Amino acid sequence: MSSPPDSQSPAKRLAPPLLWAALALAAALVVALGWQVGRMRADQRWLADRVTQPYVGMYVPRLALTALDGQPLELGQPRGEVQVLFFFTTTCPYCRASLPQLKLAARQLQAASGGRAELVGVAFASAERTAAYAREHALNFPLIAHDDRRTAALFRARKVPALLVIGRDGRVRYQHVGAIDDKQTLRELLLAVGAQSQSPQSNPQRALAAR
Repeated sequence: MSSPPDSQSPAKRLAPPLLWAALALAAALVVALGWQVGRMRADQRWLADRVTQPYVGMYVPRLALTALDGQPLELGQPRGEVQVLFFFTTTCPYCRASLPQLKLAARQLQAASGGRAELVGVAFASAERTAAYAREHALNFPLIAHDDRRTAALFRARKVPALLVIGRDGRVRYQHVGAIDDKQTLRELLLAVGAQSQSPQSNPQRALAAR
């Protein structure tokens, strides 16, 4: 007695494997597309940061200005080996919260750099407001009142407080945006200044994670 013929055609027998293969391919395409979208967004964020945020290795312009005490100063060009720039406003609470650590840094910079570093405060405010602010908070380092947003753009200091360490080659060796309210940031600053002073060609950020 012969067996009954198989009621399923060859095409129907192949349908489930083909369906699973098609679903697997579709899933792989979705994953690949999601990965590409993620990479594009990451690239866009990176590009936006490069345009608006300071970064290690960035060249800064040289800008001749005058400090509140009448002395000429050139931003972006250290008189010694290193120039530390602190950008702030007189109304920013995070800038005010940074002052204790900043004044401590001003006292320790000379030892860290062997006397080859200078700290300069750049206030985006009028000279009168900056002078009153300096008296109120007993700031004893050179201050520049320069209420020009073009300078903020050139130094990528649109967000304050912003701290930059600049070498003699005009490149940023260390940067920190945000309040300087912990000892870790102070240690990083002193390390960057000390390393740059010892070897002008070195990049201390190799030892520090980019922020």
